[in-house]
Amino acid sequence: MVIRLKAIAIANVGALLGSVSIGVASANAAQFSADFSVDIVSGDFLLGETFLGQVIYDDQFLTGVGTELVDLASGLVSLDFTYVGADLTTPVTYTETDDDISAGFPLAIFQDGELAGLDYSVSITPALAFQFREEPLGSGNFEFFTDDFETFQTNTGMVAFAEPTPVTEPTAVPEPALLTGLVVMAGAAALKRSLRN
Repeated sequence: MVIRLKAIAIANVGALLGSVSIGVASANAAQFSADFSVDIVSGDFLLGETFLGQVIYDDQFLTGVGTELVDLASGLVSLDFTYVGADLTTPVTYTETDDDISAGFPLAIFQDGELAGLDYSVSITPALAFQFREEPLGSGNFEFFTDDFETFQTNTGMVAFAEPTPVTEPTAVPEPALLTGLVVMAGAAALKRSLRN
């Protein structure tokens, strides 16, 4: 009788813990697409031109608090930017694989859950490169720069992001508390079953 009462008490505690844990809302993860534009506002070439790109990211790693950096290992799915080639006229689409900085780049940069900028650098030729970066560092203002190292010509662009749109439907991602509750409930049920036998 005592063993049976202990089993019932354990089962009740497990069910209580499970119900408390189940009450915690599951996070939803989805992929989002954000278009962006670069308006060339100063410099020696392409002045007044506008260039377009797109970022696709998975928000399951984002907390929505403070500054968060997302790379290809932590939620950045793809990045493309249609700019110019070496002749400065022919359109060329560059992707995340064209980034020429070390591993861990490019980065999509979020501020309080909102896409705020990119850290992305591409060498079009050994003497011609473009880069998205925060300028000045720590300001939260992201700009676009092109440098021609042979002619010393440069240009600067302003980056603007459109409102992200879902690419995939949100899917539930179990919270750790939910998993703990389910494990406790399963353990209590198994213990109860073994005590009956």
